[in-house]
Amino acid sequence: MKTTLFRRLPVLVRALIKAAPALFLAGLSWYLDQSLVALGFLLCGIGDILLDLPEEKARYAFEVGAVSFAAALICFSIASYQKPLDGHLLLPLSLTNVVIAVFILRWVLPSISGSRRILEVSYFGILIVSNIFASTSNVPIFLGSSLWFMSDLSIGLSNYVSETPANSLDTLGLYDLGLYFLAIGFLNL
Repeated sequence: MKTTLFRRLPVLVRALIKAAPALFLAGLSWYLDQSLVALGFLLCGIGDILLDLPEEKARYAFEVGAVSFAAALICFSIASYQKPLDGHLLLPLSLTNVVIAVFILRWVLPSISGSRRILEVSYFGILIVSNIFASTSNVPIFLGSSLWFMSDLSIGLSNYVSETPANSLDTLGLYDLGLYFLAIGFLNL
């Protein structure tokens, strides 16, 4: 089995590297006096760290990480509602994302069992609503939300459907690029 240099690092170091962009953007947002956006990015960083911890060593890390990401999505939804785009021109584009999400959820749902099903369906519901809220805001916010959305759909697909083309670098790249566009939109960078 092929092991990358990144996989050889201790779990906590890998988690901190993965969380670094979100934590940096949290600090930048705080510095620019955007406390709700800073909280959203901080919650993303916490979620990044928790989701990277092995479940056998940190029993509820996945659940708490998912809740952390859901709370971040709620922060970003409120913040995007405060930056409206006249005419809601992007709203029809969010419908495409909803259709894609429903398609993937219908495909993946039979593979998800028990309490995890409730958590994941709830999270994806918040993700979908957040993307709809983002579509009423400016283009970078909607683009960032859509990239995060695609990243999470890709993760869900690769976790429950074997032999999908998604891999961790693809999804991490989509997610990090999504965070970058959210920062551009919220922080006027």
